[in-house]
Order: sequence, then C-alpha cells, then structure tokens
Amino acid sequence: MTNRWFINGLLLCVALGLGFFLWHRPEVAAHSPAPQLAVIKAADVATIKVQRKGQPTILLKRVGTRWFLLKPLKAQAAKFRVEALTDLVQARTRGRFAAPKGRLAGFGLAPPQAVLTLNKQRVLIGRRRPFGDLRYVLVNDMISLVPAAAIHPRRLSPDSFLSTKLLSTKIHPVGFILPHFAIVRKRGIWRAIPKITRVSNDRINTFVEEWRYARALSVTRYHGQAALGRIVIRYRTQGAKKPGRLRALTLDVLATQPELVLARQDQGLEYHFPAEIGQRLLHLGPDARTP
Repeated sequence: MTNRWFINGLLLCVALGLGFFLWHRPEVAAHSPAPQLAVIKAADVATIKVQRKGQPTILLKRVGTRWFLLKPLKAQAAKFRVEALTDLVQARTRGRFAAPKGRLAGFGLAPPQAVLTLNKQRVLIGRRRPFGDLRYVLVNDMISLVPAAAIHPRRLSPDSFLSTKLLSTKIHPVGFILPHFAIVRKRGIWRAIPKITRVSNDRINTFVEEWRYARALSVTRYHGQAALGRIVIRYRTQGAKKPGRLRALTLDVLATQPELVLARQDQGLEYHFPAEIGQRLLHLGPDARTP
C-alpha cells in the first residue's frame, strides 16, 4: 500500500510540474516567411532584358497589360512566359549569404548562365546546387538559393517568348478572303460569298470566332518557304474613341498536311496548327456547297 501511495504521489507531482511548465512557458515567436529574392515587385516590372553568352539579347516591354518582344525581333510576347520571369523576383529563398569575392565561378556565376535586368534590377543566374533542387542566384552582392524550377536558363530563347495567338486583341476582323470563298460582315451579320448552302449562320459565326482566337501549337521564325496559297483578313484596329481605318493582313499558307502552317510576313513568323484545327480554319464543313 505504501509503495502504491508513493507511486501515485510521484505521478501527481510529475503531472503538476508539466502543467506548470506548459502554463508558464514563454510564447514561441511565429515562424517568419523566407525573404524574397529581390525587393522589386513583379507588378512594377515594365522592361526585361535577357542576356546569355553567345545568344542575342532579348528585350521585352510591357504596354498596359500586354507584353511585346522588341529584340531581336518585334512580335507579341506570351504573357505567361514573361510572368515566369517577373515572378522570379518574388521567389522565396531557401538560403542566403554574402557573395565571396573572387569565388563566384564555383556557383556558376562567373560567368553567369544568364543575366536578367528587370527595370534596373540585375539578377545573375548561376548553376544548380549539386544536391537538392535549388539554383544559385546573385542579387545585390548576395547569393540566394531558389527552387530550380523557378528559372531555366537554357529555355531563355527569343522564340520561347513568342505568343501563340495568331491575331492580337486589337484586330477586329470584318472579312476573311480564302482561296475558295470569303466571309464578310454586312449590317452586323457574317455572310459567305458566294452563298454556301448546308451551312448555318451559327457555323459561320463559329468559323469567325475560331479565327479571332486561334492559337498555334508552336511559333517559329519564317524559313522562306514558298506559299501554297494566301488568306487575306480585312480588319479595323480598336481605337480609343472610334474604330481605326480599314486594313488588310495577308497570311501565307505554307502547308496544310501534316499540319497547317501559316506565315505572317509582317512579323517574319510561322504559326503551326494541328491538322484538325487547320480543317476548321480553312473549311466551313464537309457538307458546304457553293451554287
């Protein structure tokens, strides 16, 4: 009995001591988030320069909410590809230390694999760390470790920033002239010329929408291939107060099989579409008939 009372008393003392400790323990400071790579905000970035050894300098500029490639060629830029660069400055670092002078080569920073200049903020991209999926990045004399997936230097080519959208949002078509028929807008209604039977107005409207929002599977530089045919899109640009004057955009048809390839000579680019999309862009339907 005495031993039982002794053990119970000991357990009670331990419980009271633990409760006292938990009651009076100091507050644990909240875990602070890892610092961002740079102090600049992604939304404030308006110009981006990309430099890689042996590669042409890439210059991107934001106009409103859209991005444009200015060098080494002029074209629309894919917004999501550009935002992958602007998001880099907000990447959370997994470690940070002062850059050792004269020892940057060991981090792949002398020379760097790529140099990004976002507005005036220079970001030097180094190699991946031998262990862990992290990459060395130099900003303001500080080397940071960021997730390797945040930046891929070898993918920073001019073509990788090209928008796959064939027509910009400022182009408002009023007519499509194809090799065997035309679609024109008259009194607010899209009509086929010559008149095509067995095709509904809904199909014609869908045809126009498919052209307006057409996105290629890939975009490449124009290789100088001879055209098989031509398509002319008549359009007006979106003005601040009224529509712009009537313009024409000519597309060269370079191939229809095994894919549709359209060339925009004004941009020096080729847009590559899957064959099934090409069918919808070049034909109204299998049952379409002209008188």
